[in-house]
Amino acid sequence: RSRAKPPRTTPVAPAGAQSLRNLAARCVGCQLCVAACPNGVLVPGSCATGFLHPTLDYDRGYCRPTCTRCADVCPAGAILPIRPEVKASTQIGHAVWVRANCLPLTEGVSCGNCARHCPSGAIRMVPSDPSWEDSPRIPAVDPERCIGCGACEHVCPARPLTAIYVEGHEVHRTI
Repeated sequence: RSRAKPPRTTPVAPAGAQSLRNLAARCVGCQLCVAACPNGVLVPGSCATGFLHPTLDYDRGYCRPTCTRCADVCPAGAILPIRPEVKASTQIGHAVWVRANCLPLTEGVSCGNCARHCPSGAIRMVPSDPSWEDSPRIPAVDPERCIGCGACEHVCPARPLTAIYVEGHEVHRTI
């Protein structure tokens, strides 16, 4: 089954962009960052996100915390150079869990893909009913640890909508 776009209200910009405002002000739409992205997660934006300004599409992959290729090739200062260790602690968004779409609750199956693949350890599986230890386990997101890389959204098997998605931040911050 194919996946529908999540109800994201704020687009997700690459870590070196620092903010959506900086990206919008400096991006010239050259697509060098899109071409350089080894994970295919950077795509040209639409009119809503800034025509041809890069945005992250987690259907295709996720933004690996150690990868800085987009920042390395940006000629316009829209995505500023960033060291991998800084990128790994830069919050470009945060994961949002959607209870109504989560397979342990909708299908009665064990999952945990989001927690297993989270590189920052921001997701852990907890009992859905705290008073019953053997209840289906669901994700609990720690928004202070989540960097918005999209690994959780990318690996979520729920369809047509994922049970977890990344909501972008207007201004990035270091966590």
